[in-house]
Amino acid sequence: MRRQLAFVTLAVASLVVIAFLVPLGVLVRDQAADRALTRAERFGESVAAALAVASGTQTAAAVEPRLAEAVLAAFGEPTGLSIVFPDGQTVGAVVTPSQNLAQARGGAAFTTRTATGAEVLIPVLVADGPTSGEAVVVRAFVGESELTRGVALAWAMLGGLGIFLIGVAVVAADRLGRSMVRPVTNLSAAARRLGDGDLDTRVVPDGPTEIAEVGHAFNHLANRLEELLSAERESVADLSHRLRTPLTALRLQAETISDESQMGALLQDISALEKAIDRLINEAREPTTEAGSSDLASTVRHRAEFWGVLAEDQNRKATIAIDETPMIVAIGAEEVGALIDTLMQNVFGHTDPGVSYRIVAGLADGRPTLVVEDDGPGFPSTAVRARGTSGAGSTGLGLDIVARIAESAGGEMVLGASANGGARVTVALGPPSSQRVKSQLGPASSVAG
Repeated sequence: MRRQLAFVTLAVASLVVIAFLVPLGVLVRDQAADRALTRAERFGESVAAALAVASGTQTAAAVEPRLAEAVLAAFGEPTGLSIVFPDGQTVGAVVTPSQNLAQARGGAAFTTRTATGAEVLIPVLVADGPTSGEAVVVRAFVGESELTRGVALAWAMLGGLGIFLIGVAVVAADRLGRSMVRPVTNLSAAARRLGDGDLDTRVVPDGPTEIAEVGHAFNHLANRLEELLSAERESVADLSHRLRTPLTALRLQAETISDESQMGALLQDISALEKAIDRLINEAREPTTEAGSSDLASTVRHRAEFWGVLAEDQNRKATIAIDETPMIVAIGAEEVGALIDTLMQNVFGHTDPGVSYRIVAGLADGRPTLVVEDDGPGFPSTAVRARGTSGAGSTGLGLDIVARIAESAGGEMVLGASANGGARVTVALGPPSSQRVKSQLGPASSVAG
């Protein structure tokens, strides 16, 4: 915007300056020529009058070369001044016979332009008046250099003035543009920082009134976002804390089970749930932006064994294919485990017992990738990933959680169909990439259950 404003100002100022200076330059040139011709006419008329007075009441023949020389000497023999007699004799500057000279001998005084300048022709009128074509003519010649004397300097001064005015206009426009662009640039940078999670970002409202109002609105928005997020964190922490009461009751009931193996398994699950709730409360009260890391292959192998026990109980065939190469991802093992558990809950919750599933982990397009697919009815549409839009008796929250975990690790989630028509979820983790995972992963090792 700043550059565009400067260009527009440059164009407009240039047009105005040209429209003003071109006519002024022509006027200066014409005035210089008129000044030179006026001076020549004045000398010519003075010499002609002196010749007429010096001849007295005599005839035109009394105006002779000796008298003409005396008059020119009295005037200091000005350059370019000539006295031409009817017989062609000339006193002063040499004159070439011409049609203009013949016309002036007839008694007509006039000024005309020539190839090399301009000449002023004035006939000398005496008392008895000459017959037609016999008048003595005073000719004052003005060269081209004299006609344009001072014009070049005047044009240079006008040009410099024009450049100065254009420069002042452009500088003023640039400063105006900077006063408008700088607060907008600061506002844009602050918006990016706010979008990156820096909730303490604020701007100093500056610039024109309208832009300053935008700055105030931005600060109000940032304050409001901070308040809403703080309220949301408190709500999550409060809700998580309320879950401790039923968990305590559940622990007490589990401790009354006579079968020690079942009691131990339930207590272990309750302890894991309590740790998850404590972690949720801590993160809600003191959010952290530190990113962890873990090995995708190791976590997938561990969680696959956990879900394999339930698969055996439901007579499901589980195919596990995990690349032996370590696949380090940008999230911790707990987040990866939550991602896998969410996907497996969808498989067990939305397919009938006995339906097979497959878990594949490997590298696709250079990124660690996890694929979970089943032989069930599949997804009704890709809209199931949005919260509250699932048409299969689900809130859609699970897939939304998976998508958010993938995005936090610089990856993405893609929904599709398996080879047998079931649901297929592909989760790519690692550095951000705009390329969707489309390649079919081949198992490095396979375990059937």
